[in-house]
Amino acid sequence: MKTGKTDLTEERFLVTVAYDGSDYMGWQIQNNAHTVEGEIRARLSRIFKKPVVIHGSGRTDAGVHSVGQTFHFDAFWRHSPKKLQDALNTGEQAGILVTRIQRVPSKFHARYSSKGKRYRYEINIGFSLPWKARYSLGRDWDKLDVKAMRRAAKLIMGKHDFRAFGATHSQGMETERPVKDLRRLSIISKGKRITVVTEADGYLYKMVRRLVGGLLRVGEGKMTPERLLAYREEKTITSEVPTAPARGLFMDKVFYDPKSLKK
Repeated sequence: MKTGKTDLTEERFLVTVAYDGSDYMGWQIQNNAHTVEGEIRARLSRIFKKPVVIHGSGRTDAGVHSVGQTFHFDAFWRHSPKKLQDALNTGEQAGILVTRIQRVPSKFHARYSSKGKRYRYEINIGFSLPWKARYSLGRDWDKLDVKAMRRAAKLIMGKHDFRAFGATHSQGMETERPVKDLRRLSIISKGKRITVVTEADGYLYKMVRRLVGGLLRVGEGKMTPERLLAYREEKTITSEVPTAPARGLFMDKVFYDPKSLKK
């Protein structure tokens, strides 16, 4: 009698997914709430005819969008990853599109194998058209001081304690390591559109939105770049550094060591 692996051996799959977060209560599955994770798990369970657990690279809040969120799961699938991608995208799109699926080693983890993430935040000088307002922050600014915003961004970059830009303790801040390596904080200006791009090895809860909120205060002339730096150094959460609305934020990319993806 032959021994060894059967044809039903499960494999690990890494999935990249884009979504419009406007109508979802964030990524993480919750009781009695419409979430991105919940929608994806339902699709997978229909395909495999059993409950499928997925592990995301991280969470996004209600209203936050993504073009590069990743997650992994284990399952037996005899066909190509492209056929699984097509199966996941069959039917009503519902603001979610799987853009890539690949087989990865069994020890790979979407969250713990990550080397960093990139986010971007879209800002419009003046109000956006209604159908664009879901994807950017627009207000009745005449202008924003982009040079001052860039100076502030340069000052606060680097490996530091960013607890001043995290959420409050009541929102789970006490369980997170506050030292993060903020490797990039770029202000890209084109016409009436300003895009803030940030890359780091990790982020505190709501850190990107509070970084943007602080930079906007600088751009409005309500805070100096040096004062924003002082808030970081004081390591104290303050309402003087506001949290920018979720709708302008996009989770852009999760970075992995290519070697960790090879089977």
